[in-house]
Amino acid sequence: MRQMEAVSIQFVANSGVFVKYRGLSFLIDGIFGNNPYFTPPIKEIKKAVFGMNSPFRDVDFLLFTHRHTDHFSAVYADEYAANNRIRGLFVPRAGTDPHSYLEDQRPLPKAEAKGILYEIYLQVGERLCIPLADECSVTFMCSRHLDWKTYATVVHCSILLTLGTKQFLFAADADGSPENRELFCNLGSLTAIFVTPLFFVHPDGRHLLEAIHPETAVLYHIPFKADDVTGLRPMVERELQGEYSYHLKALTEPGQTLFF
Repeated sequence: MRQMEAVSIQFVANSGVFVKYRGLSFLIDGIFGNNPYFTPPIKEIKKAVFGMNSPFRDVDFLLFTHRHTDHFSAVYADEYAANNRIRGLFVPRAGTDPHSYLEDQRPLPKAEAKGILYEIYLQVGERLCIPLADECSVTFMCSRHLDWKTYATVVHCSILLTLGTKQFLFAADADGSPENRELFCNLGSLTAIFVTPLFFVHPDGRHLLEAIHPETAVLYHIPFKADDVTGLRPMVERELQGEYSYHLKALTEPGQTLFF
């Protein structure tokens, strides 16, 4: 039997993960829309959105790193808030550029009406720590997005989830830039960091990981096999064969769960 203090992190799809700890549940980037390069919304999430029976019903906290459609759907997240018992929905503010590529800028009126919507207002390099429960907090850190010139108007936040003595950094689409290096290297000991394959294969990303030296690095934001149109999965399989100063794992299969 696993210890009561164990943290379980279940792969939903893309960069969506379902975290459980001490009876609390967190869904990070798990309610998203359609993107031609990644897995579309999965059936069990859509069932939960509309209040149907699902393992993902009544999550305590919905957390989003940014508003790109492969991470976030305003319509689905708002509907989820209306149909589930939820303590808080945290999402970076929408940008004001009407031509912002792939950004879902739509409002969340149902979540706002229930008093559970918290929009995050940060600039690059800033951070905000929010206590959620006893010995449990989330820190939003405004980090630079991969190909940052293309996505300069999108507020992108990496998420640090502190659960007891363990710290989990979900870097989302962050790159290995000096700006992000400064943010991430000041976090102390990390139980695990979750990064994209593109972050991992870039020399800047690899050097950043060596500087942080987490206990475990996890590759995520990987489409399911049937949806992999860009060859990310073979890239991940190659990287998993290497030797590193930390444990390297990958979330690639539906329902795959890691325990920490």
